[in-house]
Amino acid sequence: MQPARAFVFVVLPLSILKACGEMPDMAATSDPALEAAPYPDILPQYALPKAPKGRLTENSEAELDARGARLKNRANNL
Repeated sequence: MQPARAFVFVVLPLSILKACGEMPDMAATSDPALEAAPYPDILPQYALPKAPKGRLTENSEAELDARGARLKNRANNL
């Protein structure tokens, strides 16, 4: 099928059907308290909270391998 025919027979009808749908009222879903809230202050980089420490340790790879083996055994038993 040529690209022009594909457009006419597939894309054009789908876009026409999409245009016929009703759009929900977006104003009804917003919270007035949220709209009235002030913007947060912009902080300098040194005042930003510190990032949490990583959860990976030197044993993480072995723990993940062991967990994977347990899950495979569990799957095989099912």
